[in-house]
Amino acid sequence: MHVRFDTLPAPHRSQEAFDTARALRERPGEWAHIDTHETINRAANQSHRIRTGKLAAFRPAGTFEAKAHSTREGTAEVWARYTGPSEERAI
Repeated sequence: MHVRFDTLPAPHRSQEAFDTARALRERPGEWAHIDTHETINRAANQSHRIRTGKLAAFRPAGTFEAKAHSTREGTAEVWARYTGPSEERAI
C-alpha cells in the first residue's frame, strides 16, 4: 500500500452511451440493436439501467424502452427505442 497525493481524476462519462441515446432520439419509436453481451444477465442489467435512467445518457427515466433477447448463437442482445416527448428529441 502507498499514499500518493494528487488531484482527483474527472468523472468518466461514456461518450458512446450519449451517442447511442442521441441516435435513438433522432428516430423515436424505432427499435435498434445497441449492444451484445455474453450473457442474458448482463444484457438484462443494461436494459434495466437504460429504462430506469441509471445511465445518465438515457435520462429522464422512462423515456427509453429497452429489452434483452437471447440469440441462437448463445449471446444476448440489447434493443432499445426512444419513447419520450418530442421536445426532448432536440437534446
